[in-house]
Amino acid sequence: MHERRVLTFFTFVLIILSSIYSYDIQFSYGAYAKAPLSPTGPTVNDDALTVEKVTEGLDFPTSMSFIANNDILVTEKNTGLVKRVLDGNIQDTPLLDVPVANDIERGLLGIAVSKQVDGKLFVFLSYTESANGEDGSDVDDQVDPSGNRLYRYEYVDGHLINPLLLLDLTATPINFRGEHNGGKILIGPDNNVYFMVGEVGGHRTQAQNIMDGPGPNGLGGVLRITQDGGIVDSDNPIFGDGLPLNIYYAMGIRNSFGMDFDPLTGNLWDTENGPTIADEINLIVPGFNGGWSQVQGYLSQDLLDRGISSEDELVYFGNGKYSDPKFVWVTTIGPTALKFLNSDKLGKEYANNMFTGDINNGLLYRFTLNEARDNILINDTYVGNVEALSDNQVDETTENQPLIFGQGFGGITDLQVGPDGYLYVLSYTGSIYRILPLSESIAPTNQQNLSEHDESQSTDSVPVIISGIKGSKSYSPDPIRIDSGQTITWYNGDTVSHTVTSGQDNDPDEGALFDSNAIIANQKYSLTFESPGDYKYYCIYHPSMIGEVVVE
Repeated sequence: MHERRVLTFFTFVLIILSSIYSYDIQFSYGAYAKAPLSPTGPTVNDDALTVEKVTEGLDFPTSMSFIANNDILVTEKNTGLVKRVLDGNIQDTPLLDVPVANDIERGLLGIAVSKQVDGKLFVFLSYTESANGEDGSDVDDQVDPSGNRLYRYEYVDGHLINPLLLLDLTATPINFRGEHNGGKILIGPDNNVYFMVGEVGGHRTQAQNIMDGPGPNGLGGVLRITQDGGIVDSDNPIFGDGLPLNIYYAMGIRNSFGMDFDPLTGNLWDTENGPTIADEINLIVPGFNGGWSQVQGYLSQDLLDRGISSEDELVYFGNGKYSDPKFVWVTTIGPTALKFLNSDKLGKEYANNMFTGDINNGLLYRFTLNEARDNILINDTYVGNVEALSDNQVDETTENQPLIFGQGFGGITDLQVGPDGYLYVLSYTGSIYRILPLSESIAPTNQQNLSEHDESQSTDSVPVIISGIKGSKSYSPDPIRIDSGQTITWYNGDTVSHTVTSGQDNDPDEGALFDSNAIIANQKYSLTFESPGDYKYYCIYHPSMIGEVVVE
């Protein structure tokens, strides 16, 4: 118990010291533009499977965990509420209400459940704790949060009691943005607690591979502690002795919203969000250094243009070692949850496959691993141009096609496998879905193939096709001229979301005249122009793409 208290205090001291430093900050575009639900509902690309809604009405849910069959605990980002969904019904009384700072990516973020040998049920929660006990005071009153904290509770008779603070990390950003707080929690095969924390608003320490930066402060990696908050294997730490080095399991991670252990090997995998380029999937071995903030994507490509040519130019502690990602999206998609389907209930061909979701497009992706299960291998179970994925990299957005297992979910925040063996999908829009065999569904859903779309346009519209965009090309390479009072329709024929946002990136009035929000694949956005003028627009996901509509 004494060791746990030292951990909390000492980490906090390190955080205060490191907060006086600042470094060049990279901002991500589109990280907070979330995909809406498909108007026709979510679907999967297997006629033998269907999507069934479990419940709706949650308020920006972030994570979920099963305590029994048809019994799910769900965290809400902005309210700080832990809600119970029992047999598809959201219970009237929340299990817990914690005060949260909730700007951008702050809030109640993670949950994990662990059953003890004596029958006790521990519930671990991570959240950005409000400094004055009021939700959103960091937004409304500019009150800095107390910290990003990891607590352990006991679940007793529908209540979460006996909170125990396990970790206390800074939530104060250097770039004044409440972003990159991570928050996902896992109970590992070793029965220890694994906690993902991002760089928290642009912190730059040696854990972010800044050679002359301050020492690691507990941010930007995967932290591992015992369920009582103690040090795991204190005689043989991975990165080194002393706090916080001896609680790091991995470092050099920008931010992540998803991780899971392979049920066959026990290896840890995660998704990682790049800035304006290079989202990743990583295999995280003990001592993993992901390279951020010097490397994002494959080191040899230097996609961040940092001039890094060798892993020897990064910062290492103890048994730390750089590892390239196992998969890269050059154009960012905002990957979130990652889950291995440790069940054959959807079919033997999907057993132990890796599934990931994204926030930008509402897509669900499926990945298969090689025989050694130490790399991603796109095999003959995929349909489409798999040759383009032989380098384990999506260079053009259309290369996503074979990977897409489902679509239309809205921004996905969590994936879990239920006790029934089905795959459950949590959407930020407030719903929980489950994917199951059509033959076992009580409410079959019509499946719509991703390539199908409604090509009908109103008679007074001018269609502008968004498809295969790359480089500096915009939706409309040349100005489109329409009459005042006419309607123009943008149709998204790509495999990722786009937006139509008035103005240009970084203009103070961008989005003031019109803003489509995310237009997901196979959907469209229409706008009637009543007044003459020139209307510039761009895509929040691709800031270099500028278009223009001229109304005479």
